[in-house]
Amino acid sequence: MKTKIRSFYAKFTRTGNGQVSVSRKSVIIVCTVWAVVVVYVAQVQLPKNVITLPGQKAARHTVANMAPQGWAFFTKSPRDPEMVPYQRTPGKWKPLSLTPHSSPRNAFGLDRESRAQGVEIALLLSAAQKKDWRECTSSRQSCLSDFGPPVRRIANRSPEPTLCGTVGLLQEKPTPWAWRDLVPESHSPEQVMVLEVTC
Repeated sequence: MKTKIRSFYAKFTRTGNGQVSVSRKSVIIVCTVWAVVVVYVAQVQLPKNVITLPGQKAARHTVANMAPQGWAFFTKSPRDPEMVPYQRTPGKWKPLSLTPHSSPRNAFGLDRESRAQGVEIALLLSAAQKKDWRECTSSRQSCLSDFGPPVRRIANRSPEPTLCGTVGLLQEKPTPWAWRDLVPESHSPEQVMVLEVTC
């Protein structure tokens, strides 16, 4: 084993100017080994498909423990419902959402206030109850206007609140991609809740 290691390191020779010269064969071997590792890690994490690598079942446990890939940490399902905040103004409800995050008003994602608003909404929802929701089968403005008085008063504990006063929360479901040409809106409201938020 030691002779193999020595012969491997012998392939690296030091030049006179202090640099290490690496043979092309060594580079190809290292790149091949890493390519195989990456392919196995990706294949183990992907759902079942037509590709099966040699020893994939035996390697699954080791790969899952040594190189776990939590893709859900980086991505969010596009089918998840979205929570959109509104504020009651004389005559109508005004949207308060600071999204999309990459818009110019958010400095193309550099301003994190839009991200903080999601946490703020989550804090309000944690203080509310499931029975506070009502079904919404009409337009957004109609659902909010027909809701009636706020169901409860909640203190906004956010250090820099963006939601104060009479706040409506609409849970909207994204329109499936296959139906995108059949409906005019990209999202349709499902449930509504109106809260009195003190800041």
